[in-house]
Amino acid sequence: MSGTPFRCQIRLGLSDLDRNVYVQRPIAMAQAPEEPDEHILLRFLAWVLFYDEHLHDGQGFVDLHQPDLDAHDLTGTLTLWIECGMPPLKRVQKALGRSKSARFIGMFAHRTEAESFRKELLGSNARQRSQIEILLIPEEFMGWLEEHGSRNMEWTATISEGTLYLDVDGTSGQCQPERMTLD
Repeated sequence: MSGTPFRCQIRLGLSDLDRNVYVQRPIAMAQAPEEPDEHILLRFLAWVLFYDEHLHDGQGFVDLHQPDLDAHDLTGTLTLWIECGMPPLKRVQKALGRSKSARFIGMFAHRTEAESFRKELLGSNARQRSQIEILLIPEEFMGWLEEHGSRNMEWTATISEGTLYLDVDGTSGQCQPERMTLD
């Protein structure tokens, strides 16, 4: 990869009523020059939907051995591995092999990618399938987010009963991410 990454930042105000998580903090990530805007926006959405004080940017787009985001507990044990878009199956299997209890999240903006990932997993010998969650963000919402996104944004997010209400720099949108099953 070549070129200088772009610094992208959101100032996040999050009220996740479903999980009792309330936080206000800036979240900055580097966007590789070859990384599509859709991918970085999925990474920011992952921060919102799975916020954890131990969550951090894993640089998965740049480093094929790392997740897009991950979290470890205070002992260093992997607790959460998040992939945005279509990850290589080998990386998924490696993540599952690292921990018998960590959650693995695959986030997608396109149904065809999510279904392809699901089929690939079902056809593989991946262990611990019960740890895997597939989350589909509605394409209309992603289109809205790309239209209103920029490199420096203010996000106010509320999650209630599975619905994400998001204000991006004064413009509001909402979606209900779809959880796909592996059976």
